[in-house]
Amino acid sequence: MIADYFGSIERLLNNSALIVDKKLDFMEYIQIGEERPKYSFNFSDGKRDMIFRYDNAPHHREIPTFPHHRHFRSNIQTSKEMGLAEVLSEIEKIILTGKEM
Repeated sequence: MIADYFGSIERLLNNSALIVDKKLDFMEYIQIGEERPKYSFNFSDGKRDMIFRYDNAPHHREIPTFPHHRHFRSNIQTSKEMGLAEVLSEIEKIILTGKEM
């Protein structure tokens, strides 16, 4: 089952029209049958300045979607639980439109 999951990640990366070289910073703990204990997806520009990060770190209890949230530049926003496919889709939209979401 875990091999299937990593195979799906490899397919996502291979099938993306925008990924030329596989270099992505993300972290997930995988636990089959339960919610992921921890995840973090970081997207930065060429200067390594963060554009956004999704994670479920147990801070920002004021956010209604706690523990799931999105760091966008210097703001904290609500977010649903995110997966790699959703994050890659958002990155592709940002790159294709030139607009941060």
